[in-house]
Amino acid sequence: MEQNISALERWLTSGNKKVRLKALKLLLRHPAATPIQLVRCLCSDDNRNFEFQEEFELGSAMRESWGRLRGVTDDEVYEYLASLYSAAPSRNVFHVAHVLELLCTPRALRQLKELRSSATSESRMVFDRAIEHIRLQLDSGSN
Repeated sequence: MEQNISALERWLTSGNKKVRLKALKLLLRHPAATPIQLVRCLCSDDNRNFEFQEEFELGSAMRESWGRLRGVTDDEVYEYLASLYSAAPSRNVFHVAHVLELLCTPRALRQLKELRSSATSESRMVFDRAIEHIRLQLDSGSN
């Protein structure tokens, strides 16, 4: 039975972590999930524990959602990622760089370069990898 997206979003605010993880998995796999919903799930604090990713099949649900983000240009997605990074750069650098890399658009490339310009040397390496990957993808025309 397909879950209602509104119900899944309510479950994401549950006090029970198992309920939130199940909701993340279902929302990531939901065919009607919007790009911003997918990005919020991918950047959720609840998916940062790799043990839970395997236990709840969250890792495979995350990987399944990646292709749905390629080429997304929604302002809300880019604004969310900028806000998330500025709130806690060292905590969110990997998630933000990875999602921008998944988007693989000229805008994602520009945003990565902007974030890199004010990043620490450790974070610059993360951004450099994502920048290079997008450049290669865009140059090869596989976007």
